[in-house]
Amino acid sequence: MRKVIIVDDNHLSVEGIYKNIDWKSLNSEVAYMFYDSQSVIDAVKSANIDLIISDIEMPIISGLEMSKQILKFNPNIKIILISAFDKFEYAREAIRVGVYDYIEKPIDYNYLSTIINNAFVQLEKEKRNRKILNESRPLMISKFFSELIHLNTDEAKYNLSKYPDYLNIDLNSKYFLTLNFKITNSKTLKNDLGIEKYHISLIDLGDHIKSAFSKFQLYHLLIERDDIITIIGGNYPNGNYLLNKVHDILNSFMEHYKSDIFELNIGIGSVIDSFWNMKISYDNSCKALEYNFFFPQKNIFDIHDIVRKNNVNNSVYLYAKEDKLIQLIYKKDLNSIKNWIQDFYEEILINCNNKYLIFNNIYSILSNVLKLLYNMSINTNDIENIIVNTYSNLSTICNSSEIINWLFDIFKIICNRLDESIKNQHEYLCNNVITYIQDNYSKKDLSLNEIALYVNVSPAYLSALFKKQIGENISAIITNIRIENACKLLENTNLSLKEISEKVGYVNQYYFSSCFKKKMNKNPSIYRQGI
Repeated sequence: MRKVIIVDDNHLSVEGIYKNIDWKSLNSEVAYMFYDSQSVIDAVKSANIDLIISDIEMPIISGLEMSKQILKFNPNIKIILISAFDKFEYAREAIRVGVYDYIEKPIDYNYLSTIINNAFVQLEKEKRNRKILNESRPLMISKFFSELIHLNTDEAKYNLSKYPDYLNIDLNSKYFLTLNFKITNSKTLKNDLGIEKYHISLIDLGDHIKSAFSKFQLYHLLIERDDIITIIGGNYPNGNYLLNKVHDILNSFMEHYKSDIFELNIGIGSVIDSFWNMKISYDNSCKALEYNFFFPQKNIFDIHDIVRKNNVNNSVYLYAKEDKLIQLIYKKDLNSIKNWIQDFYEEILINCNNKYLIFNNIYSILSNVLKLLYNMSINTNDIENIIVNTYSNLSTICNSSEIINWLFDIFKIICNRLDESIKNQHEYLCNNVITYIQDNYSKKDLSLNEIALYVNVSPAYLSALFKKQIGENISAIITNIRIENACKLLENTNLSLKEISEKVGYVNQYYFSSCFKKKMNKNPSIYRQGI
């Protein structure tokens, strides 16, 4: 039976509502009748109340203020406010506060009875919907984490920041990490086992993973296609502590989890110190798995081992010959690269008596070159596919010239890819310069040094690169943009020449007029008259 509170500082109004509503037919009862708001606030904190019928105008605490406090404490309670004042602002404020409905005095008890019944119907709907929502909570949590690992930081914060409290997700860890368990034989298993048995086995594998990692402060497991993604977090002295702990658990897991079904590779993403950066860790766990080709003897791939945060120009390579190769690739000196391959091949022939050992040495070189490209954010998927296809068909390679030509073709692709990347970087830098000038042309002291500082290169380098890329000096671009904007002001405003010269960044109008005439072949006054 529904519990109701009636409150009004007028005793007769309370009695009138109590006596003129058929509470039994509404499957309800009046639990309390009060004459002040504070008594209602105290009552709802200790009793299960479904509906409050309240006067809006009461001393000390008004019905509106009482509603605000109660709905903050229990947003599921329905409140009907009553007032003798025919003022729209009361109704508008009541709706804004979140009360169920609003009626005016004198009270039409039949109408009030209808409103009460509607409130109870709404309560039943909301109760049913809350039940459905609570039952779907596990799916909501999985959807939350799935979106988290696929959205960048700003998108994740904007779209998901209100959910952790509602879903009881603990974000108080200092460090976070994403693991990616990839089923490498999934296609074969789906054919052999059938889809249903495959997924049942996948769930069983997930249970084993959960058992290994569920003691972390934050833990969640997602199954996405043929990947089991594990998100963990904890309060540790530093990120390396978390990483070492993960390695210990993974090594133990791979040692003790014996499966006649699944072949597993595990990618370890980067340690992050912000929950909302989870996409970075996830993306790196996927990237780590791509290095399975270069380390086929391994099952666990840690992005921290593969990607070193050294500047590319300062990278340290294991062999002097590799240093030489990298220099030739930077120079895109194809003839010297071909000679390098020939020398390298002749050297490894001395120590290797079969082509499989030769290819082991070659893939060690390729591994470091691809790491270089990866550190430069250059996509290497097509190159990796060429390498994988060749290694899968070593038996078809019959002589040394085929190996030399194959390796040369790969390095030629790498040189082209590096050249494209450098061109893109140069184009991006020059576009940044032009955008900065467009945003700051009105500054009288805008200079090459300031722009170079903004794009983080030396003034001399920027000046030479910009001239080569754009075909004009930076000073000419500044002038062009200033004169272009001056033309707009001359065409569309009545500003004086002095005002216009100041707005487009010139120290005085005479120098402005001189620059304008040089660019437009007429002085500003003549230009304005000719419009």
